[in-house]
Amino acid sequence: MQIYTKLTDLRDKMNTFRPLSKEEVESIEKDKKYDHIWSSNAIEGSSLSKYETAALLETGLTVHGKPFADHLAALDLSRAYDYVQELAIGKLPLDEIAIRDINRLVTYSDNPTKRAEAGQYRQIKVWPNGVPEVHYADPSDIPNDMQKLIQWYQEVEGKEHPVKVAAMLHLKFVTIHPFRDGNSRTARLLMNFELVKHGYLIINIQPDKISRNAYMEALKQAQIKDNYESFIELVADYEQDELDKRIDLLTRIEKERKFAQSQTRLDKFDK
Repeated sequence: MQIYTKLTDLRDKMNTFRPLSKEEVESIEKDKKYDHIWSSNAIEGSSLSKYETAALLETGLTVHGKPFADHLAALDLSRAYDYVQELAIGKLPLDEIAIRDINRLVTYSDNPTKRAEAGQYRQIKVWPNGVPEVHYADPSDIPNDMQKLIQWYQEVEGKEHPVKVAAMLHLKFVTIHPFRDGNSRTARLLMNFELVKHGYLIINIQPDKISRNAYMEALKQAQIKDNYESFIELVADYEQDELDKRIDLLTRIEKERKFAQSQTRLDKFDK
C-alpha cells in the first residue's frame, strides 16, 4: 500500500530534526500517556475526563462523585502503559508471558475478589455485546490460539510494515479475547508496542461517538467479513495524523530555536 511508503517517509523526516530537550520530551510523552489512559478507558465506559485522569495521575487524588473503580482502572492502565513502553523501547521480544503480564497490570484492581484471574486465560465462554456474528475463541482453544498468534508475529516481524503488523496484532488478539477482562485495553497497548518498537508514534483511538463508532465498525468488518483493510487504514490514518502533528511541532520548535539564536547574536553585536 502506498500509505506505508508515506508513513515511512514521515517517520524518517521526523527523525531528521534536532533532538528535543529532556524537558520537552518528558512533556510530550506525559501528554500522550495521559491521553492514552483517558481515551482507552473512556472507550470502555470510564466516566473520568481527560483533565480528571491527568489530575489523578499527577496527584493521586480522587475526583468527588466519580466511581472509585474508574480511578483504579486509570492507575492500573498507567502501570501497564509504562511496562509496555519499557518493552518497546528496549525492543524486547513479545511472547505469551509479556502479554499475560500486560493484562495482569491492566486488570489488577478491576475486581479485587477476582484478582487471581488477572493475566490468566479465561475458563468461561464470552460473547461481544451486540455483535452476535462475532465469535471469540473457546476457552479450550485459547492456549493454542495464543501460540499461533506469537508464531504469526515472529514470522511477520521485520518483514511486513510495522503499522500493518500493529493493526493486525490488535485484531488477532482481540478476536481471540483470551482474558476475562481488559482485552481491548490490552489490544491497544499491544498495537502501540509494535509502533513504538519501530520508531513510530503512539496512537490513541478517541472515545467520542464518531471516532468510537468508526473504530468499532472497522473491528466488526474485520471479524465478520475478514475485511482487514478498513481497520488497517484506520490505524494508518491515526499514525499519519500523529506524525504530521509531531513534524509540525518540531518545525515550530526549530524555528523558535533559530529565532532565539539570532536574537542572542544581535544582543552580542549591540554590546
